[in-house]
This record gives sequence, C-alpha cells and structure tokens, in this order.
Amino acid sequence: MPSGVISHQAPGLALKIKYPRKFDGTALCLSTLIPDLNVLVDPFLPFSFRNLTHSLLGLLIYTIPFTLILTIIFCRYIGPFAANIAKRDNVIYNPWKYFGVEEWENLKKKKYNKRYFVVASYSALIGGLTHLLLDLPAHEYVELFFPIILQNPDFLLYSIVDFGPIIIGSMQIERNLTVFQLIWIIETLITFILALYLLRYIKKQNLIQKWYNGLLEN
Repeated sequence: MPSGVISHQAPGLALKIKYPRKFDGTALCLSTLIPDLNVLVDPFLPFSFRNLTHSLLGLLIYTIPFTLILTIIFCRYIGPFAANIAKRDNVIYNPWKYFGVEEWENLKKKKYNKRYFVVASYSALIGGLTHLLLDLPAHEYVELFFPIILQNPDFLLYSIVDFGPIIIGSMQIERNLTVFQLIWIIETLITFILALYLLRYIKKQNLIQKWYNGLLEN
C-alpha cells in the first residue's frame, strides 16, 4: 500500500477537484486513511484487525460510519485548529501555508444535513475503495474478500534482493526486497508527489474558498 498519510489521499483529491459538486472532499480523503488505523489497535488484539479494515465488508461496516464521525470532528475541530497554527508567522509553518492548510478554517462552514450524510457516505465508500485497490498488488495477502484471505500470485512474492537476516537477541528479522514491496515503494512515491501537487493546485486556485463560499458548490 502507499503510505496512509498524503499518498493515499491523491485519488480523493483528484476526484474532488474534478467533480466538486458530487463529492465531500474531507470524507474522500479521510476514508483513504481510516483502513490503516488498524495499526493503533492491532498490538492489543489477539487477531489482525487489518483483515477486516482492508476488506469490502470492513468498508461497509467500519470505514463508512467511522468516516462520517471523523469528518464531523475534523471539520469542526481538527481542521480549523490546524488552520490557526498554519497562520502563525513562523518558518516551520511555511510549508503548511504553501499547501493551503490555513484555508481549512472554511471547514467550519460545512452543514450536517441530509445531503451531507448521503454525499459523505458514498464519498467514504469510493475513497475507501481506492485504498483497497491500491493495496492489492502491494501486499503479500489479499484481504479484500475477508473472511476469505488469499495469497497474492507467486511473482509478486519473488525476492528481488535478499539482504540477509538481522539478529537482535533471540529475534531474527529477514531483510529482502520483494516485487510487492517494490510496488509499494513506487506507488508511495508517485501518489505522494501527486497528492502534494494537487494540494498546491487547490491552494493556487483558491478552491476551498470557492467551494465553501458557494462560488462552487461543495
């Protein structure tokens, strides 16, 4: 999979720019992150929560409802808070301004009516689906049809370079670069660059202001 933050958001950003009236941009982007939140709970569970979060079943019962809740929290609190920080006259926050984080204060204008829940729900569905599809060739296993878990084709498991094991005490860590890991690296780099380009495009075109001030319907 590409990295959960920034990289996975590239398809959602592109959809929002292309079809601003049809999608909730926040739900699109957050839903591409939510499947990877399993890393926060997996260490405390006797099973892999990832198997559910990266499946079509998980998309329906986990990603969509969690996205709706997190979108409201993000738009009311997290986004505006980040916007206030980005406005500070500090060289540390210049990259935030460059990519338009200070415009996130407009998220407070979002209305949580019937249309929001309809648009945000299918936006979350599509955003989460882009995550699952990008993950397919970049992992050893396919959890898409959980509870059925399939192994990726053998050619994706092929070891390109084997760096040998690292032994730390009684623990041995294998180091090798497989085809699916190489795909992960390539996907991450491409989508990371694309996401940053799209964020900058949104900033330069003042799109967030237009979406939330009615010049373009959000």
